[in-house]
Amino acid sequence: MKSKLTPRYIIIALVLVWAFYAIWPTIQYHNLSADEIETMQEEGSLQNLESKIIKQGLDLKGGIYIVLEVDLPTLVSNLAINKDKRFEQALAKISTRIKADSELDFFQVFQDEINSEGLRIHRYFDVDYGGNMDEIVASLKDQADDAINRVLEILQNRVDQFGVSEPTIQKQGNSRIIVELAGIHDSERARDLLQSTALLEFILVKSPDLTNDMLLRIDKVIKGSEELVGLTKTAEEEEKTTDGSSAPVSEDKTISVSELFGEQAAQAAADTSDTSVVVDQNLLEDRPFSSLLRALGNDIGAPEKNVYIIKKILAMDDVQDKLDAANGQFLMSDAPESFTNIDGGQEKMYRMFYLEGESELTGGVVEKASATIGGTGSSASGQSIVLLDMNSEGSRTWSRVTGGNIGRRVALVLDKKVHMAPVIRSKISDGGTMIEGFANMDEAKDIAIVLRAGALPAPVNIIEERVVGPSLGADSVAKGTLSVVIGLVLVLIFMILYYKLSGVIADFALIWNIILVLAILAMLDATLTLPGIAALILTVGMSIDANVIIFERIREEQRKGKTPRAAIDAGYDRALTTIIDANVTTLVAALVLYQFGTGPIRGFATVLFWGIVISMFTAIFVTRTIFNTLTERRGLQRLSI
Repeated sequence: MKSKLTPRYIIIALVLVWAFYAIWPTIQYHNLSADEIETMQEEGSLQNLESKIIKQGLDLKGGIYIVLEVDLPTLVSNLAINKDKRFEQALAKISTRIKADSELDFFQVFQDEINSEGLRIHRYFDVDYGGNMDEIVASLKDQADDAINRVLEILQNRVDQFGVSEPTIQKQGNSRIIVELAGIHDSERARDLLQSTALLEFILVKSPDLTNDMLLRIDKVIKGSEELVGLTKTAEEEEKTTDGSSAPVSEDKTISVSELFGEQAAQAAADTSDTSVVVDQNLLEDRPFSSLLRALGNDIGAPEKNVYIIKKILAMDDVQDKLDAANGQFLMSDAPESFTNIDGGQEKMYRMFYLEGESELTGGVVEKASATIGGTGSSASGQSIVLLDMNSEGSRTWSRVTGGNIGRRVALVLDKKVHMAPVIRSKISDGGTMIEGFANMDEAKDIAIVLRAGALPAPVNIIEERVVGPSLGADSVAKGTLSVVIGLVLVLIFMILYYKLSGVIADFALIWNIILVLAILAMLDATLTLPGIAALILTVGMSIDANVIIFERIREEQRKGKTPRAAIDAGYDRALTTIIDANVTTLVAALVLYQFGTGPIRGFATVLFWGIVISMFTAIFVTRTIFNTLTERRGLQRLSI
């Protein structure tokens, strides 16, 4: 008999060892002190431990709740093929009205505005969209629905790779998306990940001669602009002090934004940067725009406090006309760098690049993107980088671009920010490319995530954000834990009082049932929520229910005069069909809930499904092994049941 039971002992032992292995990181994590957590964060080992523990949902641990809105005006603008200023101005008015009243229907407002402006809508869209207003609006609605569905899918992919278990991402209305991320501490990083359109572009940098020529043109525009009186004052006028004497001449001078654009602009600048700018007095009179910039080797530097005024100047209609005519654009680096100024102090500056107006290649050709550390001997040794692999079409285009522009610089632009602008040294035929210039590995990983998941078809804006505080989570955990403990204790006591020794066996199996469910949750990287705790309590009841059915059948067999061994065999055989029938129907319900539910509902379904599967293992396999062991070794004449 021992040989027959040995395989059962081995299976049970292996399952128990696996359960301890799966649940140990959770026990270890919750026993860490605050100092130990801080130390592990510095060492970088905390994230590895957190990836193995049972995660708690938004209702238990807290997190962030975000409502995103798809920017439909920008989407429609991107779909138009023949845009002009009148069309863009109409979209700007529509956007303003929608922001003022979120209940308005975008497409109804769009239709009204186009009609009121007298625009011929068919001129702006491809013939495939239709030939009249109704057809074009209907086509745009279809495109918007498709875009929102793609946004949902892309956001789901991004969040999955970000490492949030069982996030809630669902559509609300026609243009809004609700995102719930449990246990996220770095909300800024999460917002950046959700909002990033992930538009990667490879754009050639124009030559220094063309850059200087464009700067001269902009300088001339500014000198003739009535808006920019402050920048066109002579250097001598600026150097005069209030008593009429001349101040000592220095290369840089601070000018307030109000002097340049007036008080309204100064107020706007105060929300984003400084209310003053630094100009080079040697260039101020003849080259007012250039006086806002600095030389950084072969690049142009834009002091951080000058960025607001520089962008405002570049956005002027006359300046945009010059840039459009030259098929060019100015873009800045993604982050400022620190440099030592002439006074010996530190000054932060962005690099500014004059690029071709059109990109040579976009991120749509990227097949793989992975974050790593640059190898020894490379230009990015020890730095966080992202390696890209392109598809066949992208590889061919990239081979042509790099082969035909050796010696030129190409900017890798992500969401209109230049991450790097290396010189093309040779033809790249395999489509492999490296992006560097990241602040840390987290930023590199996030960029790789959004590139793998794909670019959003339209920008999304955060219109609401709530942080679920830890007090709510702690309160929920306390109440949920208390309910489980009370229910479990009552069931354990009842089973012992009613079924005696057999009740103790059932209690043992029940405890292991709970442990195995938690181990499954840890191994599946699932999230425990309040509905999940409810499912766990339900599983406790169903597990005991199976044992009750078995024990009652055994009692019936004993009353017929059968021996304990025969009563056990007959009791399990008779109860098995009933238990399977009851559990299979519940399993099907759990699968349906998981398939069609979201967030907490999926959490409930996950715990319920595995709880039932494991209860069948513990209530049938484990308890029968114990009964068989008792009857064989002790030769019982009557069961305590």
